[in-house]
Amino acid sequence: MLISALSLSSCKKFLEEDPKSFLAPTNYYKTPQDALSALVGAYDALGNNSSTYTARPIAYLTWFCSDEALPPILAPQKQLDNFTYGADHADIGNLWNQIYDAIGRANTVLEKVPPIAMDNAQKEQILAEARFLRGYHYFNLVRLWGKVPVVTKPITVIDDALIAQSSLAEVYTQIISDLESAAAVLPNTIENGRAAKGAALGILSKVYLTRASSEAAQTDDYKKCADLAKQVIDLGPYRLMTDYQKAIGGEDEFNPESIFEWQADRVLLAVGEQSVFGQFTLPRDIVGLVPEAGQTGESNIASEVGFFNKYNNLDYRKESTFITQGTNRQGNVVTWQQFTYPFPAPAWKFVNKNATTRNAYAFSANIVILRLADLYLARAEALNEIGGPTTDAYTMINAIRARARARNGASSSAFPADLSGVNKDQFRDAVIEERAIELGFEGQRWFDLVRTKRFVSVMKAAHPEYPVEAKHNLFPIPANEIRLNTKLIQNPGW
Repeated sequence: MLISALSLSSCKKFLEEDPKSFLAPTNYYKTPQDALSALVGAYDALGNNSSTYTARPIAYLTWFCSDEALPPILAPQKQLDNFTYGADHADIGNLWNQIYDAIGRANTVLEKVPPIAMDNAQKEQILAEARFLRGYHYFNLVRLWGKVPVVTKPITVIDDALIAQSSLAEVYTQIISDLESAAAVLPNTIENGRAAKGAALGILSKVYLTRASSEAAQTDDYKKCADLAKQVIDLGPYRLMTDYQKAIGGEDEFNPESIFEWQADRVLLAVGEQSVFGQFTLPRDIVGLVPEAGQTGESNIASEVGFFNKYNNLDYRKESTFITQGTNRQGNVVTWQQFTYPFPAPAWKFVNKNATTRNAYAFSANIVILRLADLYLARAEALNEIGGPTTDAYTMINAIRARARARNGASSSAFPADLSGVNKDQFRDAVIEERAIELGFEGQRWFDLVRTKRFVSVMKAAHPEYPVEAKHNLFPIPANEIRLNTKLIQNPGW
């Protein structure tokens, strides 16, 4: 955090801006263009190349530390997968620093933009977007680490970064304040890559769903979650895509189901901004899956066999998520058990199937952070927690199941059948399983297991040999942060 808090940069993103880096505050923040450039820099912190924040480390921590994915050949990440990691693991330290860097950029916007003479409506929208980003970043921090330092001003002196963790309640209060303020100002629609009102309301809905099962819980958290999810559903710009394969995929960026996504470049640059997940999840030595003969994937990320087996063969989402066979370099058709690394490949959500060139990583770019199906299931879960499975709760989950029956958005199968006639506990289990399948490999599984307090039991069932215990419900505060800031207290068990 000490390093990240002192950094300042902005670069090209959704706006046609000339990259600017390391500009002295005395020479900057004077014009409306400066305000926009500062906001670009704040968005850029979501991932300013293919190995930062959204583009990689948050997925590594949450995918490999759940029952969802494994890293067949990534040596450092094997420690995450088998729970032998410690507070000095590079991915943990990097993500902490990257999130605090992102918070620092949002704080800079919120402090430096208000004095600029410019159109007031434009100014208020820029500030609202910065608050949304800061709220989202703290939401990730509180879910990953629990009690964390809350910084709301730019840090220019190292001593100012030496602060203690806030309580869980205080962190949630900051998150809610930021997202509520953002939602009050943001428009219903906005240019691609920026946060609109639905993004703030949708993340806020998930904040209440998460807080509801924490030690900071308030009695109306589930109701607020359900109400906010409905508000987004009814807002207008968003709708469930008819075809599940169109809901998320390299060729379907910014579709009507997408509420907020990290916008990357499709051009491979030396410091390019792109998701590597398409390339990393494609199976090695299987040809013809992407353009350019002979090109294959890397098998850096594969599906746990147990997670793959959650998907029924009749469920359209299975074939929309996994590659289970292909042609090897010898021209033989092989099943996933015969891949070079014999695991199902969860690649279809990250590969642009309409691409005309592989172009290394560039055929897979944006990463969806929030889509409407997530909120349908969040509302279903919250309504059930309030009073058992209501008619509306059934409507929410069954809308998701109905789409899964519509292969290619048209022909219907008999699976999965509508949910009906279950009690509260059964509905709770059903909606968590539905989230696993519907949102597989979209960065939700670890968070869902932890907040519903089933993480340790699920992981022990999946891998009895792994040393999983209660401390793994949170990641350790990075060892270097503990050394630099004596006010920090390590998370329990670490």
